[in-house]
Amino acid sequence: MNILLVEDDDLDATMIKRALKKVAPGTVLTRATDGIEAMEMISSGAIASPFFVLLDINMPRMNGHEFLRELRGNSNASDNMVFMFTTSDSEKDISRAYGERVNGYIVKPQSADSMNEIIETLQGYWTACEPPLDLA
Repeated sequence: MNILLVEDDDLDATMIKRALKKVAPGTVLTRATDGIEAMEMISSGAIASPFFVLLDINMPRMNGHEFLRELRGNSNASDNMVFMFTTSDSEKDISRAYGERVNGYIVKPQSADSMNEIIETLQGYWTACEPPLDLA
């Protein structure tokens, strides 16, 4: 898997890294601490396509919703899969994310076992799905 983690919380990022190391050790993980940094990475080619984005909502400078809207408007990266990965279980956030064409909405788990299950599911999805032909 090739993952762009857009997450400002160091503890959450560490939890995700540990799960990846255990469940999907071959994963290439690139981290941005907000949407602006993530868009700069994508624009500069610092992350290879195709990639998954694990996207937090509440971040400084550019939040997850703003990033998703900008990404979907970027013709070079709009087809990459984006999963909101956040603590918010707000119906408003969920509805807004799907309105912005998020591929999935995941509420961050509280336990390592639950995190491992989510990473296993994402890895299965990555393996089973074919990327868009123009990104392959």
